[in-house]
Amino acid sequence: MTDQPAPLPESVPRRTLLRWVGWFGVVNGAILTLVGLRYLMAAVLPDSGLAWVYMGLVSVSQFALLSTLPIFLVTLPLVLLLPRRRWVSALGILTAATLLTLLILDTHIFDQYRYHMSALTVVIFETSTWVFAGIVLVSMLAFQTMVAGIIWRACLKQHSGKPGVWLGLLLVLVAITGQGIHVWADATSFGPVTQFTRVLPLYYPLKAKRSLANFGLMDEAEMERLRVVNQARMPESGQINYPLAPMQCLPQQGSLPNILYIVVDAMRRDQLDPELTPALAGFASESLDFQNHYSGGNSSRMGFFSMFYGLPSTYWQTFYNAQLPPVLMGQLQEQGYSMGLFSAVGFGSPAQIDRTVFAATQEPLKGVQGADDAALSGAVTAGFNGWLANYASQSPFFGFLYYDPGSDWPASLGVDESDLTPGAATRAGYRRGLQHVDGEIKQVLSALEASGKADNTLVIIASDHGYEFDELGLGYIGHASNFARWQLVSTLMMRWPGKPATVFSHRSAHQDLPVTLLQEVFACSNPPGDYASGKSLFDTTDWEWLIAGSYNSHAIVQPDKVVVTYPGGFIEVLGEDYLPSTGLSIDGDITQDVMLEMRRFYQ
Repeated sequence: MTDQPAPLPESVPRRTLLRWVGWFGVVNGAILTLVGLRYLMAAVLPDSGLAWVYMGLVSVSQFALLSTLPIFLVTLPLVLLLPRRRWVSALGILTAATLLTLLILDTHIFDQYRYHMSALTVVIFETSTWVFAGIVLVSMLAFQTMVAGIIWRACLKQHSGKPGVWLGLLLVLVAITGQGIHVWADATSFGPVTQFTRVLPLYYPLKAKRSLANFGLMDEAEMERLRVVNQARMPESGQINYPLAPMQCLPQQGSLPNILYIVVDAMRRDQLDPELTPALAGFASESLDFQNHYSGGNSSRMGFFSMFYGLPSTYWQTFYNAQLPPVLMGQLQEQGYSMGLFSAVGFGSPAQIDRTVFAATQEPLKGVQGADDAALSGAVTAGFNGWLANYASQSPFFGFLYYDPGSDWPASLGVDESDLTPGAATRAGYRRGLQHVDGEIKQVLSALEASGKADNTLVIIASDHGYEFDELGLGYIGHASNFARWQLVSTLMMRWPGKPATVFSHRSAHQDLPVTLLQEVFACSNPPGDYASGKSLFDTTDWEWLIAGSYNSHAIVQPDKVVVTYPGGFIEVLGEDYLPSTGLSIDGDITQDVMLEMRRFYQ
């Protein structure tokens, strides 16, 4: 007869229970790491030794964290309140089996769609997927029961916790080293490292460009120099298939207009009027005015991404890591446009358009200097007007002016501040900022007229996103906090040579702007789906749904509801009032379309 192992005791000291929890978590971290090797099939395998070291370090530390933290948090209350081996084991086994099952499912989804599992993906699971998940979970329960028993016997024989302590310290060191490499790589635009970020589930690496500069550890000019150098060395991203087909553009040489973008942070169209903003109101009267226009995000980062790429915000991290500029900017460079770029807030954080929109720009990108909002706005105006006055090239130019109105303006500017309702004080400061920026834009438009170039310049005045003054009554003031219409509805006005002033009221979006310019200015014959999610602005069909993003979340925006996806994959279905309602549900067909749109441009 084969000797049977002695039965495990039911009552064990809490110290032993904690030792088992720790080792069970670490062993499962190793198991998750092995399963997670499948993510490497979707990763860009680098030719840099440092990048390989980074991938190894962060894989080990991330999967160790994803394993040990949930197991510890779930079992700790039992260890403290009901210290019984059987109960602690059962809960640990169930948690570990669930984690392993979720990871296996996530690797399948990531391999197929190139994004991680969320509650939205669960909505479109087919019956076969649920059956597969059930089989995997049952198998993992049996497997984890065996692993748990092995670890229990080892822990009962072990009388010292020092090996576990040393292993824990080693894992902390591994995590710190990996994060340190990413901080350096992000600051210097070292793509072989940063391209790995989106591959691991729930992985949010540290970024510290501002801190490095503030503490004098790295010079901003040196970081910008390295951005240009490393961008030129960036290999073609193996993750992205963008555009889906080579661009076929045949503009008539000699007829290309100058293009001038004037972007005002968080400018709402309904806040512009002849008394407060006469220059902008006058511009609107002679422009193509899109009065029901939405941004692809409630933040500057995602607003600019949708405005120039025409893609959902869910692609932002991949394009940022790969430093891949939009097709629109590629056409500007191919057609020999000269660039005049001026920003009151710089080109880095928070919008980070230095690594996205203007990633291929070889000239150093640096914001203007000024002591306050007024000085910064004035510096943008002076910088562009001076550049324009000295512009002698026969090639067309692309101008980009980014104003930040701010809110610290003196009350003497004449804005009524008698309203004491919620959000009124912020609204007053906001309107004073718009009033000041209106004066700056008036100077820019006047300089353009004086230069003789106005008749051949397409002027686009837009905002990156909207702004809220607690219209919902839920305490939201500002932006980047929800996906209701107030933080998404944006300004878009275009004075287009040869096109009469027209007011458009259909639901349009920033995603439509690149399509319109590529079709109308550069005569690109590709279908819009080759390079964007939008359509022409002159197609007055309302969009049925829109993907909008923030810094760490995104939403499916529909006319009657919003489906918000939060970090970790949790979702919430909200009505037009941004409150949950029992009458709201997720549309499976629209969800399927959204998932496909979030997948189309990955290899």
